[in-house]
Amino acid sequence: MIDLRSDTVTRPTAAMRRAIAAAEVGDDVFGEDPTVRALEEETAVVLGKEAAVYVPSGHMANQVALYVSTRSGEEVWAHEHHHVIGDEQGATAVLSRALPRLYSGAPVPDDDLLTAWTRGARQDDAHRAEPALLWLENTFTGQVVPLAEQRRVVAFAHGNGMRAHLDGARLWNAAAALEASPAEVAAGFDTVSVCFSKGLGAPVGSAVAGDAATVRRARRARTLLGAGMRQVGIIAAGALHALRHHRERLPEDHSRAELLAERVGEAPGLSARARTNMVLVRTPDGAADRFVQLMSEHGVAAFAIGPSRIRLVLHLDITDSDVDAAAEGIAKAAAEL
Repeated sequence: MIDLRSDTVTRPTAAMRRAIAAAEVGDDVFGEDPTVRALEEETAVVLGKEAAVYVPSGHMANQVALYVSTRSGEEVWAHEHHHVIGDEQGATAVLSRALPRLYSGAPVPDDDLLTAWTRGARQDDAHRAEPALLWLENTFTGQVVPLAEQRRVVAFAHGNGMRAHLDGARLWNAAAALEASPAEVAAGFDTVSVCFSKGLGAPVGSAVAGDAATVRRARRARTLLGAGMRQVGIIAAGALHALRHHRERLPEDHSRAELLAERVGEAPGLSARARTNMVLVRTPDGAADRFVQLMSEHGVAAFAIGPSRIRLVLHLDITDSDVDAAAEGIAKAAAEL
């Protein structure tokens, strides 16, 4: 089975397994795990931030960042399709008790919308929630957000007394596509979350980075959520290896996504486009679930992201021959649709 459901399905490479087996460990709750410290320090440097804290998941990274950036009842401005809104079980309301204010359409809100929202909130009306945090993703459903657009909205947020967070679960892919450093992608944001399994292929873990004071609070929030971990260097070693060795190969995934999109688009009834390491496939109306089943019967795993849309994700474990085999399996499935 060629598994294109996500870039989180990868297995550790032989070199990563050796790094994990050889990891130096200590009790991280006491701040004594040298591998975790190395991962946090290198992550902060790579992202151009003062500090970083290692957490078990991207979900937790986002919620920790939200927790340290808002007070109960304050607004977080986000896209209706951001992970923090639709894929974290309503944790924003449960944990931080922040009030989402949602925009739709383009990955970044335009100035007219931001101005209107700001004007409404800054009228000294005690009935209105106060805006506290602007939330962005890069990449956003595989789409790269231009750095100029990021800078524009971050400057707007800061100019209006708000903080800015970047959900950079796939920041590594954005940096590769933009031919920019991760620090350039993260520049200006008060906090940024990154994932070591998406794109980079580590087994476990994410991080929250920012200034030292914010990361101290984030570390406390991690403990509040029950994620104080002991000899966690065993898994942090996989993330550290991925951070050091797997970023430079991401353009391979992007190239394979382009090739797969071209091949899939040749199948009858389908259209496809590549976005970084993702291929978004449109099926005939309402046929996505059926097509996923047919693909599985022909050796390709994927999942539907809508009634007529499927997402394929290229990753560390996929080779050129896998792309060929996947394209053939998808073509056979399309012929049966």
